[in-house]
Amino acid sequence: MADLIKREHTMKSDSPDTADALEAFDDFLMQMDSQLAALERDAGGRGIALDLSPTSLAQVERYFDLASANPPVNVDRDSLIIICGRYIGEVVRIAFGGQWKLALDDPDDVNFNMPVIVGHAKSDVEFSPIMVMRAYALRHKPGTIARAVAADVDFTPPRLDDTLED
Repeated sequence: MADLIKREHTMKSDSPDTADALEAFDDFLMQMDSQLAALERDAGGRGIALDLSPTSLAQVERYFDLASANPPVNVDRDSLIIICGRYIGEVVRIAFGGQWKLALDDPDDVNFNMPVIVGHAKSDVEFSPIMVMRAYALRHKPGTIARAVAADVDFTPPRLDDTLED
């Protein structure tokens, strides 16, 4: 698990080699099931049931709070964020459709070279579960993850023509 996490940390760089980035992303996807199984086992050992449903997002926050205070062996805080981000992404993918994609289209995009979920919302948006998990890790505000998912899935772009003056 430690080798994969190191590769995931290198996925986010300013100027990735596309072939290396895609290889790291393929590894990210290939390890998804084993990473989620390890997460679910560790959470279960802490009395937290994770079932990949939208209602389990609050449990991911609870798990992160406990695991960041007493982390699993060989898992640092950044790795824990990535592992929990994987879980959040899979919840969105399974519950709302869509697929994982490596955002490589626009180097100026905030999600550039990050794994995102696309095709899950009525609008053309990218959902970055790792960034959502990082946001939760900063403040530990309950409900952050569920609110971020709901806002992204039901995203409606603002109508700019309503703000124009005649």
